This record gives sequence, structure tokens and C-alpha cells, in this order.
Amino acid sequence: LLTVFSHTKDSAIFSTMGAACSCTAPSINCCAGTGNFDEDGCKVEIDLLEQQIQRLYTFKLLLLGAGESGKSTILKQIKIINRWKPSEEEKEKVSSGLRTNIIDCLANIAERAEAFEYKIDSENEGTNKLLIDLKNGDADEEEELWTHENVEKFKKLLKSEAFVETLKRRDEFWLLESFDYLIDNIDRIADPEFEPNDEDMIMARVRTTGIVKTLFDHKVKEDPKLVHFQVVDVGGQRSERKKWMHVFSDVSAVLFVSNLAGYSKRLFEDQKSNRMQESLDLFKQVCGEQAFKDKPVFLIMNKKDLFEQQVQNSDIKKYFEDFAGKEDNMQSVLGFFREKFRKNTNHSIADIFTISAKAKLDVKGLFEEIKKQLYESNRERLAKESGSVKADLKKRRAELAKHAKQEMKG
Repeated sequence: LLTVFSHTKDSAIFSTMGAACSCTAPSINCCAGTGNFDEDGCKVEIDLLEQQIQRLYTFKLLLLGAGESGKSTILKQIKIINRWKPSEEEKEKVSSGLRTNIIDCLANIAERAEAFEYKIDSENEGTNKLLIDLKNGDADEEEELWTHENVEKFKKLLKSEAFVETLKRRDEFWLLESFDYLIDNIDRIADPEFEPNDEDMIMARVRTTGIVKTLFDHKVKEDPKLVHFQVVDVGGQRSERKKWMHVFSDVSAVLFVSNLAGYSKRLFEDQKSNRMQESLDLFKQVCGEQAFKDKPVFLIMNKKDLFEQQVQNSDIKKYFEDFAGKEDNMQSVLGFFREKFRKNTNHSIADIFTISAKAKLDVKGLFEEIKKQLYESNRERLAKESGSVKADLKKRRAELAKHAKQEMKG
């Protein structure tokens, strides 16, 4: 399921990763000049040395990409793979998010139907007005909205001629790619006793605001037996990008996620802008950042499942006039976008992956491959830089053990 389209590791980039972590713990003299043993000082130094080893063996992976690229979906899948169990608060957030997703989509269809001058029949006028009022903030989205009666009205409105005709032009306005899933499951989602499952967790579009850090452990044969990978997810919408600079320091690698199916879609925050072009422009900007000059950048081309459908239904030449291949051939279109990303930056791309974040095996394969590449390319550096720290740590532990033994005898 995981397709690795290129494997162009830049050894110069990989060998300089994590250099910022090679700091030295402050030295504390465990033995005072009088010969007295400073037990507390020795314990502090042991703690500092252990922290230094942990920092050395921690890789900070920065997830970047435009809004709705699937960054947060990838992170959720990684958490599920690592046996993450959502809290009640997280479940409630997803439940609320799914209902908000439905209203946002329906309201936007209602607004576009009006803009396209499709007449809403009198039977559906009240429901249509409610949706537009919700979008404009003239009505509150409360629990009472999700009655069985209202859900039936939403489903009836979706079958109206105005909505059917508007949805035929869905490439011309913003609509969540999970829209069909949401409508197929609207009765279950609207149920007061609804509890989201893993698939609901993945399909929910809960906008990332601020900075989300998640730590995962990776077992290795060497000492220490665990390598830590910290995945940092930040909001992809334009309004969130000003926060990115706060997480640029000490990055081990950049994982840039692009929505393949976005070549015929519009942005949420700017319904005149093409999602793929936004991704290309953002990729160029990210690769040009001084903080990432010597860092490996992995390009993750996401939503291949939707992309396959898109190629058959949306002529790429309508959105990218410079495309010269066969427009209904997935590999031809995919190759076109891969080259566009390559030519859009002077920064070497460490590797390119094509996945569907909805597929657990895709994400598992992706994460395992990235972890393997990062660890293998840094193994020698880690052994060299941690060697003296481990020696100091062994010495301090021996001193502490010797002191404890003497205390017992005394």
C-alpha cells in the first residue's frame, strides 16, 4: 500500500542532523575538596547526564503543509498505531467536530446554490435559510439542531434540484473531501448516544490551532534501547502560519504534506485559490527557510485514493495548463506534480512518498521508513557524541553506588 517513488537521500543533509543536541551537561564535582561526598550533587549530575542522552536520542519531526493536506490525519493514525486511546474529552471534540463539518459543508452548498442562481423550492426554503444563518452567525448551532426531524430536513434538502446541481460544480467552491462520508453517516453522527470510532476520528476535520507535540518511542538494539521521535503538528491555514517560526529550532527533519487531490479544489480560507498551487508555493517557502538549510525534507503526497478518482473526473489541463501528458493517466499526472515540487526548490528532497492517510498500513509504512532513514543516517554521530556522556554517567553511578555501600557499612 505504501509507494516510495524516490529514494534520494542527501548524505550531507542527513549527517548534520541533530547537531544542536550535542550539548554538554554542566559538571558538578561530587567530591568536595575536604573529601566529603556530595550525594545530592552527584544525583543532580546523573539526572542531567540522563537528560542529555535522551536529548541526543530524540528526533524532532516537524509536520508542515497547507490546510486540509492531511497532516493531523497522519498524526492521528500514528497515535492509533501506537495504541493511543482517546480520552472522553477528545471523543467529545471529535463528535462536535463531525457535526460542525456537516453544517459547514451544507451551509456552503446553500450559499453557492444561491450564488449560482439555483432556486430553492418552497418546501426546503426554511432549512436552506437556517443553514445560511448558521454560516453567517445569525443562528446558534446548539444540540437542538440535531433532532431527527432536522436531520431528515437536511437529507431532503440534499436531494433537491438546487443542491444536486450545485454539487455537480463542487470543484468550483470549498467542500470537505470527507463530505460523502459525513452524509452517509449523518444519522449515526446525529444520535445523542453517538461515540466516534477510529474511522470517525480519522475522518473528522478538527482544525489544528496552535502547536501539538506528540512523543513516540522506537525500540533499537543499541544502548539506549529506545529512540524518541517527537512529531510536531501546527495549523496549516494561512492565519496559523505565523506561529510556525516558534517550532523551527532543533528540528531533525521536515515532513511536508501535500494534498494530491487538491489540484482541482479550492482553499477553505480563500475560495479563489487552488489548493495544489498553494501547496507548491508553501513548499518553496518552507525549503527556503534558513532553519532548514541542512535538514532533510520528506515530501508526503497524500490522498492518493481521492487523487485516483480525481484524475478520472477532473481534467488537470483545466487547472494546470502546462501539463503535457495524458490527462486521465494517474502515473502521468503524479509524475507531473512530483517534478513540479522538485523544480520548485533548490533544496534536496530526502524522499517522496505517496500515501492515503486514511489507510493505516500506508501511514505505518511511511513512519517506519522515515524513522529507519533518520536513525541509520545518524547512528555513527549518536554513538560518537553519546560515548563520553555515557562514560561520565557510568562513573557517577559507580561513585554513588560506592558511597551508598560505605554508608551501609558505617
